[in-house]
Amino acid sequence: MFDPRLLMRPWRSGAFRIQALALLVASLAIAAVVLMRGELDHRFANRTAEAIGGDLILEGSQPAGDGQVALVADRPHSQVTRFTTVLVRDDTFVLASVKAVDDGYPLFGALTVADQRFGDPYPAAHGPAPGEVWLAGTALDRLGQATGEFITVGDRALLVSKVLIREPDQGAGFYSMNPRLMMNRADVASTGILGPGTRVRHELRIAAPGDALDTVAEALRPTLAVNQEIDTRDDAGLRSMGPLRQLTLWGQLAVMMVVLLCGGAVYLAAGVRGAEQARRCAVMKTFGARRRQILSRVLGRELVALLPSLLVGLALAAGAFLALRQWLGDELAWRPPWHTWLLLGLAPLVIWAGFALPRLWRLVHLPAREILGDSPEAPSARAGLNLVGALLAPVLVAMMLSGSLMDLGQLLALMVTVAVGLPLLLWMPLRLADRAGQRWPLAARLALRRLSRRPLTTLPMLAAMVLALAIMSLATQVGRQLLADWRDRLPEQAPNYFVLNLFDQDLDAFRAWLDDHGARVPGYYPVVRGRLTEIDGQPVREAVTKEEDEDDQGQRALNRDLSLTEADALPESNRTLAGRWLGDRPGEVSVESELAESLGLEVGDQLTFTAQAGDLTATVVGLREVDWESFEPNFYFMFSPGTLDGQSRYWLTSFYLPEDRATELPALIRQFPQITLLDVNALLDQAQALIAQASRAALALAALLLAASVLVMAAAWLAGGQQRRKDEALLRVLGARSALLRRVAVLEQLLLLGGAALFAHLLHLAALVPLGIKLFDGDLPLSGWILLPWALVVPMLVLEAARPRNQERPMARLAG
Repeated sequence: MFDPRLLMRPWRSGAFRIQALALLVASLAIAAVVLMRGELDHRFANRTAEAIGGDLILEGSQPAGDGQVALVADRPHSQVTRFTTVLVRDDTFVLASVKAVDDGYPLFGALTVADQRFGDPYPAAHGPAPGEVWLAGTALDRLGQATGEFITVGDRALLVSKVLIREPDQGAGFYSMNPRLMMNRADVASTGILGPGTRVRHELRIAAPGDALDTVAEALRPTLAVNQEIDTRDDAGLRSMGPLRQLTLWGQLAVMMVVLLCGGAVYLAAGVRGAEQARRCAVMKTFGARRRQILSRVLGRELVALLPSLLVGLALAAGAFLALRQWLGDELAWRPPWHTWLLLGLAPLVIWAGFALPRLWRLVHLPAREILGDSPEAPSARAGLNLVGALLAPVLVAMMLSGSLMDLGQLLALMVTVAVGLPLLLWMPLRLADRAGQRWPLAARLALRRLSRRPLTTLPMLAAMVLALAIMSLATQVGRQLLADWRDRLPEQAPNYFVLNLFDQDLDAFRAWLDDHGARVPGYYPVVRGRLTEIDGQPVREAVTKEEDEDDQGQRALNRDLSLTEADALPESNRTLAGRWLGDRPGEVSVESELAESLGLEVGDQLTFTAQAGDLTATVVGLREVDWESFEPNFYFMFSPGTLDGQSRYWLTSFYLPEDRATELPALIRQFPQITLLDVNALLDQAQALIAQASRAALALAALLLAASVLVMAAAWLAGGQQRRKDEALLRVLGARSALLRRVAVLEQLLLLGGAALFAHLLHLAALVPLGIKLFDGDLPLSGWILLPWALVVPMLVLEAARPRNQERPMARLAG
């Protein structure tokens, strides 16, 4: 009859408890990261669909046909028409961007409106009713309009019923340089605006979550007319945003490191646990037990006893997942499918099978004589099995994480290299130290030989310590670097307004207005519109030999006018990669690095641009890396002061104005009616929320890595503790005193822990370059956090020195 109390026996062992704790942390870490990533991916897909207006958009210069609409009739969909027109109120004319929507708009998110200018905003579930329009604040300011009044749109007078604050598909706030108007699609025909030759875009927006996106896209593609195209949430390209990209990569990297660390802890604890189980297996074999019985009693009960720790880890991860969902809001919550939970439950079992099972499995195959002879060393074939299991476990776990095996191929290769190469690299210094230490004092010589004469025990333990200490310092530095990077990307007083079309004669008065109202201005940039026409005297089409690709950045730059500017100082969001920054002499230009690569430009090339007032020529003196996600004006081409003199220009600037002073902006627009004022407060709020969430997630991942690192150190301490106590008992039998034993123990730990810390520094230095390239575009400098391992090593040495030595019954210790 089965006795449940038998399952509690393994918990009496310190090695088993370390093993169970390692699996609990691994289960928690893997599940937490996978669930968090799934939740963020789900929300990101919804946010992307919200930003573009739908999961799939059928766009063209003609409305979608009845057959196309019928194909998606069973799915939520909306038809939107976008065009530009002139709004008229009395003698005032304003060019506005119009969005005409039907009753199904918006598919995602909600509109934000107010009943009057600078009134309290509130959400709206649908667009304006027929006969009404909603105007953005800048349009109201230019027209001198108020809600409750009529505005002329084409041939129709429509009631301005609300102030349009924000649209969910407004994107980054720059989708239009014109004031915005929203109207009902049913009123478009009566305005008489959409005549022949009118530039208009018709959109059929469709909600197709998950895998339904591909089904809908495949159904619509055969029906596309010449003037139609399909855009999807997967084509939006927003996933490359810095914080999202960095957090995704850091999450994948962290879970792999947690797997490796927890696997190391399991491996070390399993070695001690195997020694504890050895005599029991030998006794069972002596009394004729079969392999199946031994497997059932040793491995079966071991696995069942570990299940509570796995379930607790999953439960903690589920609790953290629910807390994350509640924190982010439940309206976009992700429901993990059943197979996700199954894989999360199997992942820690794979770790245990890879790192611990081979160590315990060998007990079944060892003869009882070898076990009772106190030398249960695995045969060479079994050592190979241990290595294969340890290498396969992280790979299998990576396969369980959706998409991570392909994305993290370099990381997996690094893990295999570390697992195989680190012990081999440490073997030679250990042998050299053994030879060099023959003339050392007795205590140091004994300490060194304890380590060098047991390589199968010392090297895995030392490799695990090196890896744990290196990951401890790297996790801390990377976590803090991510937070600093995100804070620098979005400072507290980042510009919340951008201004275009500011002319020379108004510049001084505009500066004075901003100074009087306490606005913070990063800088003013003169802008000249021009097109690149020659490179080193050759027509640009002949100089650029790359195959033409409409999606290529260089080709896009050749097909349109560019914004050219002058600057005397390198912007904070730019970094010189090649050459130098601009000097004081006219005729020099600095080029954005990716565009330069696309066009094949190098330092020393001579460029000719055609602008409104004539051609201008400049020599490339440097290439710049530009952070396009910064809230600052950025340019492909920046010229030295004086180069653009004589050209027709306007000024571009940005400024920060406190929210409580936003009511003063209508006065600014009335004083400078020609300027284009862009309000990016909504984008700033979204970015700040994203960075706050990413920061918390990065800190949580760093905490998991630190906990796993400490766990490995505890397992390593435990793995060597039993043998150290036997060595001390033997020395005591031979007449050694407590002072000598204490010196030997402290020196042994100093050699082991100090050597691990030094090799961890080397591994930390080696990892800075690949981590910097992967996470920070090559910028991960050396930091004082590389010394963090000593914060753990020193206390461990102090504890070893202060540990009491048992002076009684050394023979009993040797016999046990």
